[in-house]
Amino acid sequence: MKRRQFLGLAAALPVITTFGGWSLFNHAVSAPRFDNALFLPGADGPFAVLAPNKPFTLVAEQGWLPVPGREETPFLWYRTQMNGHEYQNPILLLRTGDELDVTLDNQLDEGTIIHWHGLHVPGRVDGHPIHTVDPGEQYEYRFKVTNRGGTYWYHTHAHHRTARQAHQGLASFLLVSDDDNEALNEALGLELGTTDLPLVLQDKRFDRLGHLVYRPNPMQGMMGYLGDEVLVNMTPAATHEVERRIHRLRLLNGSTARIYRLALRAEGQAIPFRVIGTDAGLLESPREAREAFLSPGERLEVLVDFAAFAGGDRVELHSLEFDPMAGGGMGGGMMGRGMGGGMGRMMGGGMHDGDPLALLEFVVREGEAVTAEVPERLSRIEPIDVTDAGERDIRLDMAPMQWRINGETYAPDRVPIEVDANTREVWTIRNADRSMPHPMHIHGFSFQVLSRSGGPDFVRQQAVNDEGLTVTDLGWKDTVLLWPGETVRIAIDFTHHYDGDQLYVFHCHNLEHEDNDMMVNVRVRA
Repeated sequence: MKRRQFLGLAAALPVITTFGGWSLFNHAVSAPRFDNALFLPGADGPFAVLAPNKPFTLVAEQGWLPVPGREETPFLWYRTQMNGHEYQNPILLLRTGDELDVTLDNQLDEGTIIHWHGLHVPGRVDGHPIHTVDPGEQYEYRFKVTNRGGTYWYHTHAHHRTARQAHQGLASFLLVSDDDNEALNEALGLELGTTDLPLVLQDKRFDRLGHLVYRPNPMQGMMGYLGDEVLVNMTPAATHEVERRIHRLRLLNGSTARIYRLALRAEGQAIPFRVIGTDAGLLESPREAREAFLSPGERLEVLVDFAAFAGGDRVELHSLEFDPMAGGGMGGGMMGRGMGGGMGRMMGGGMHDGDPLALLEFVVREGEAVTAEVPERLSRIEPIDVTDAGERDIRLDMAPMQWRINGETYAPDRVPIEVDANTREVWTIRNADRSMPHPMHIHGFSFQVLSRSGGPDFVRQQAVNDEGLTVTDLGWKDTVLLWPGETVRIAIDFTHHYDGDQLYVFHCHNLEHEDNDMMVNVRVRA
């Protein structure tokens, strides 16, 4: 029943995209049903906004969460209490310069640890898998938030358990504010939770009792585990009323493996939106777009002007159809480009990666339109000076049933990448021709994407400059998607002020790939 709400016969868009000689129509879902009110946080409870003003404890434990269409679903969450309120998976709200003082209390029956995704922190508090804590144990995090304002998140990074624990619920937003973010929200009259909306996209599987199911077979463990239902803020077939004014959408791909090709549609027509931020905060200026890919771990901030619509109009957030190029091989056998979509469909089960999906409906309220002028300058981004930067080649490939980074798989005592602190490097990351998409994430540092080349036509068509960057490559990043055959060059500044050597990891954020050891240690030497 739920699957049919998201899928069905598709109506063709007027654009044809070519995949290696194969011509396919892009499709959106025909006549989707949106019948569940979008979950938004309250003053406390699940996913409520918490601005911590003192030390607190996050208890990792089993709980029960109401999901529309089901009574209660067993769920893993982080629970805490503060100022007389109780929170589960709180959305942490911090400001640049704040001190975070939090203790993880592991009340699960297995090891876990928290990774502060995108934050610049010392290696000891980054959530490295070697720091996985046993049941009944605690782990203390004390660090200063030095990041610029942006949409970050925190999630489990337990060794070989990350995908399952994240699928079962151990993840939430961490929002950082600064002068630029506050100036933007003030200029547009935006308020967190009403017109400034954090939206996490996740695909899940449920059994007949409404319990989350995470049981990948060997092929799904290698390719990625795909759910048969997509939820926005834990809401399937979500609908949400909006005022006739500009809204800020903070989109997070919290899926373990699924990639989304995001687009907004009204009455069957694509409508533009303005991209204002990526992984690590605001861009210098807004960029208009009509679609954007968002891979696991990435964030995208957009402005949508609902003042342009009349009361009763409906605007839908979709993931358009695309070729997932999941043609990586089994036992050394590979599928060529253009055939990867078929391979992906054989392996995922449920809704396949690249299938058209209806994600969320916005219903415009009656009332007077509120207009506002979007600032032309949002922030300032200094390009990393790569004049004397070191060069490093990174190759993504596959041995039989095993994705690799420079021929390496994860071993706790091996450090394949070592760099000197306070230096800059340019990494040239190459994904093999016969491969699948890999969202690559580095801990502890942000980077800037310099160029993108060699990818499929449908990615090259999204380029916004001569270097081949797409809109999701702009600004400061911590996760970048590489398609088969693509080469992406990134600049990283390893400047920090921490004492001693710092140990981080670089890995694929397809969490099944990470758990299957597509990850290497990175040591930043003092």
